[in-house]
Amino acid sequence: MPRDKKAPKEIQLRVPIPNPNIDNWIVLGLDPSVSRIGYALLSMFPDPNGGEIDPKWLQVGSAKPDKIEDDRHFRTTLWIRSKAIALFIRDFLRVVPPERSTKSEFHVCATENCCKSRTGLIISMEYPTPMNDFLVALNRIIHVVLFDAGCSGGISLADRFGEIRILTTNASTLRSLMGLKQRGAKNKKENIEKAYAYVDQSAYPELDSDACDAVLMAMMGRYAAWIMLGEPDKVPNSFLTSLCNAAVEVKGKGRNAHTVTKGILHRSEYWYTYERQSYGIGVKDASNPKKTLTRKYFLI
Repeated sequence: MPRDKKAPKEIQLRVPIPNPNIDNWIVLGLDPSVSRIGYALLSMFPDPNGGEIDPKWLQVGSAKPDKIEDDRHFRTTLWIRSKAIALFIRDFLRVVPPERSTKSEFHVCATENCCKSRTGLIISMEYPTPMNDFLVALNRIIHVVLFDAGCSGGISLADRFGEIRILTTNASTLRSLMGLKQRGAKNKKENIEKAYAYVDQSAYPELDSDACDAVLMAMMGRYAAWIMLGEPDKVPNSFLTSLCNAAVEVKGKGRNAHTVTKGILHRSEYWYTYERQSYGIGVKDASNPKKTLTRKYFLI
């Protein structure tokens, strides 16, 4: 007699606790590339008529840096094109200024979060391929520029949002979750078709191969936002499992072995908070005969 198939092992989930100081989210999906970057922005605010969160697509498109016409090698100008892309993204986030509490100049905050915006920002993009120097460099420059003061007249993003989260997803994980099978040239057509399952084609008839990937990244951010709003039941099971899987596994071998929790929202390299903080540097002055360090601090 054939053996009975074992029932699949039940996957345990650990759903993160929402931030009680955040009522709504802005989600920015990015498909980073030095040649052209795709972007997709959506809001998750309560419907003024019904009170329920009503996700809305705000803008979708792509941006291409101008070619630098001089005798410098393209690797030399990588940082220029990357910074131009990062500045565009930073300015782009002015599209939807989050609501802020308005208090008089004599107001004294009762709590630390009293006057902070109750809107959070999730930046969702592909985890940079470690061996791809271009994507790694672009990712670093985006972080450096994006969180520098300069947005909205010198106000940093950290001052404009109540919480900022960065969500990065491996390309292979995204393809698996989205059910994408094609490779090569057919891959882009499939990605565009998949993106139109989420955005209205009549509203965005010109999705290119970069903008469509940004839409898919924004959907990952949208599902994370539902979880952070305390509504995980609105997330499809496969995505909820990938984001909140509580299983623990061992990564690496020998002395490099370490345990990690499988869910993306439990992995600090894939899901992390940006907070403007003071960071120190120890400076050794070679003219000083003493082995002492002078500490300098910078707000980053």
